[in-house]
Amino acid sequence: MTKPATLTVDAMPDSDTSSASRLLGFTPRDLAIVAAFLVLVVWAFWATRELLELRDRRIVSVSLSTIIKNFVAAEARNGSSPDQAAARTKAYLAATDAAMQSLSRSGATVLVSEAVVGNSVPDMTGAVAAAVQQAMTKQPAPAAAPANPGGSDGH
Repeated sequence: MTKPATLTVDAMPDSDTSSASRLLGFTPRDLAIVAAFLVLVVWAFWATRELLELRDRRIVSVSLSTIIKNFVAAEARNGSSPDQAAARTKAYLAATDAAMQSLSRSGATVLVSEAVVGNSVPDMTGAVAAAVQQAMTKQPAPAAAPANPGGSDGH
């Protein structure tokens, strides 16, 4: 009977080949796993922070149609010249936009009230209208156009 052939395996591979594929004692696979883990941890911190910021936001509604309708009705009763009406309308729309931007910057998601079913969100129409009125009272009134620009009394 013959003896089976013994197989010998070197416990230590050549140092030339292993040092080229290792960095500080870690294989490229080990380094890739550590890098992926670090990226995952950074992403988890970022996602948590974003979710906590979203939790602080609130949803409100504003009836822009009511605000604009009230302005148009007031302008119709005002009896000013077309140039004055155009200047006031431009100022009013700018004040409305500024009030809406301010509400949004304060952490609110603003929906037009016509898009809201029921009274499921707080209505901020009064606050926006008050802010617009306050902005409009701060602006100087447009100069009145002279009644007779030519200087003659029409005779």
